[in-house]
Amino acid sequence: MAMTGDNPQPTIEELLGTETPLYAARRSYRPQLCPALAKGAGVTRPLAGFDLQVLKVAAEQLPYVSQNKLVEIVPQDPQPHEDKPRRLGIVLSGGPAPGGHNVIAGVYEAAKRAHPDSTLIGFLSGPKGIITNKHTEITGEMVSRHLNSSGFHMLGTGRDKIDTDEKMAQCRRTCADLQLSGLVVVGGDDSNTNAAFLAENLRDLGTQVIGIPKTIDGDLQVPGLLQVPFGFHSACMAFATEIGNLNSDCKSDLKYWHFNRLMGRSASHIAMEVAFQTHPNVILIGEEIEEKELTIHNVVRLIADVVVERASQGKNYGTILIPEGILEFIHEINILIIKISYIIAAYNREATEEESFHKLSYEEQVQLIDNSDIWRDYDSRVFLGFPSLLQRGLLLPRDSHGNFQYAQVNTERILLEMVSTYLRKQRAKGIYKGTFRTQNHYYGYDGRGTFPTKFDCDYAYNLGFTAYSLLANGCTGYMAAIKDLHKPIEGWQPIGIPLAALMHLEERKGRLELVIQKQRVDLESRAFKLLEQERVKWAKDDLYRFPGPIQFQGPGADSKPLTLQLNSLA
Repeated sequence: MAMTGDNPQPTIEELLGTETPLYAARRSYRPQLCPALAKGAGVTRPLAGFDLQVLKVAAEQLPYVSQNKLVEIVPQDPQPHEDKPRRLGIVLSGGPAPGGHNVIAGVYEAAKRAHPDSTLIGFLSGPKGIITNKHTEITGEMVSRHLNSSGFHMLGTGRDKIDTDEKMAQCRRTCADLQLSGLVVVGGDDSNTNAAFLAENLRDLGTQVIGIPKTIDGDLQVPGLLQVPFGFHSACMAFATEIGNLNSDCKSDLKYWHFNRLMGRSASHIAMEVAFQTHPNVILIGEEIEEKELTIHNVVRLIADVVVERASQGKNYGTILIPEGILEFIHEINILIIKISYIIAAYNREATEEESFHKLSYEEQVQLIDNSDIWRDYDSRVFLGFPSLLQRGLLLPRDSHGNFQYAQVNTERILLEMVSTYLRKQRAKGIYKGTFRTQNHYYGYDGRGTFPTKFDCDYAYNLGFTAYSLLANGCTGYMAAIKDLHKPIEGWQPIGIPLAALMHLEERKGRLELVIQKQRVDLESRAFKLLEQERVKWAKDDLYRFPGPIQFQGPGADSKPLTLQLNSLA
């Protein structure tokens, strides 16, 4: 600190600069490699013991890459030196996830290790960068500056889908112009779907394509092969830090019920992991709600019963975890979402931009839906029985893929209001005698941008090396993955999973399309069975857990997802 009379400007610049001590410290960490990759690109060989089937429609649309077989990567000793440098491309696609920059670092350093003149081209703003040929050459300085950092800001990202002949032709021109021998696509289910079709359509140009599993939602999994995508652990720990803080507030202030919605569109993996980390009083799992065919009113009763029980003990406070995509799992609501999405897509195909569905008034939208051939009187009765906030939420704009945007619906606020209404009725009957004061929170985008945990730093870096190894072995149409993540890094096994075998048919914008299948919470898994047992105690007693902030040193630095560890137990 500058003393009196000294020029304070250097101190001011140091205090207010963008370079924080933590950022500098994280950049100095060197991610570890598993033995199969430590000496450079290994060699591939078939991996037996897994039966991966390819749908007939996938084999028809992807005749070349659908023939791929599951492979593992094993060390090659001595490590050969490549005769010619490679020109590779990489694109970050979809929502950001902690660890993305380490994937880039892994690909870059593996390529440079194999041949110092190899080049890595980064496409800007996601798949759109491939379509429009907007790119930059990645340098060692860029890799060092972004190593172990949050976000996707080295290149930016986007959600463009390569879903037309024109877009595919533009991608072919870009890869031909840049003379790329390989392309790495970092993303979730839609992005890896892009990767599969790119692999099929670029092979005659000599451009191989490898996908990387990324999504904080945790729903890009392959049983026995891919346990979690990168980014999941970091986001869950960021959310758990905040929920743990609310647990502390509950226990201190003794007067608020905190309704917390957690990101996770089509699966409840985040909610379950954060529950294990924090021990909330109520945890909703969408897959269980679907299995039990609960209505939204059943869900409201489930929450309210815990509130009433705790109030009888003088505890008018608690934390509630709600998965973002819970509405998709409630049958009566999901049916309406599917029908409304179809009606919107059909209407917009015929309408001009100025006349599109969401340019209509709310009343006109409801009238249009009510007049549709697929809309029944029962649908109207269910729709009109919902609170106004939920009715309007169901009509919100869909995303570019035609998906319902659950993040835009304040589900936690909807449930809060419905629980409050139900409790007033219970009070009138003399059943409920507590006080119900509430706060509602949404955790999503903050978790996408957090610093990656040490686990995700190492995991993403190994995925980058795995992608390069697959390219070096002539593979295309594969997803790079690491098997046995629950083990120490010394036990990690890099593999290549055929993308075509992960495809299924899914309705998008009113049509069936071939996409990578999401993996939901397995209700027969060890982790869920343990959750069923533990949450009964969490509902009644204050057994709150306080995970604290993400740790980079000390005993907490080597943590891994609890669901990952629990499911790996014998």
